[in-house]
Amino acid sequence: MYAVIILDVISVTVLVIGLYVVWKERVRFYSLRPFLPAIIFLIISRICDILVEHPSIRMSDYFHLPVGSLELILSASGNIFDTISFSLLIYGFIKIIKYGQAKEKHIQTLERLLPLCSNCKKYRTDDGQWLPIEKYLIDSGSPAITHGICPECSEKLYGNILRKKRS
Repeated sequence: MYAVIILDVISVTVLVIGLYVVWKERVRFYSLRPFLPAIIFLIISRICDILVEHPSIRMSDYFHLPVGSLELILSASGNIFDTISFSLLIYGFIKIIKYGQAKEKHIQTLERLLPLCSNCKKYRTDDGQWLPIEKYLIDSGSPAITHGICPECSEKLYGNILRKKRS
């Protein structure tokens, strides 16, 4: 009988320590919020189970109820609290996974950004150097680069010469 009591005290102690650790970290980790109520429900469930399992504790004697009716209520309550706590734990793990995926997506987005000078179109490397965009295109494995002049730049640069040639 003492072994069962010691195991129950140890299990409740472990749950209380888990509650304390999650409570302490609640500000830093947004995704831990579902774990707080889950641990509380697990503690309540464990207390219900302890009150039903131990022959030395007869709650029906204290409340003057028929034998077994309060134990049945406590047993059903413990099962309900177990179900709620496991649902919250699953929800918490899903939330942690989604939070990690969102962080990873954000990091990937930031890694894909290329700092580009809005005037000369040079790009900045990780070590702070500014290099021509052509070098980035060559180094990144893009298709081979060739040069040409668009109609707008052709007009802007060589407009007078082209107009004289046409006339």
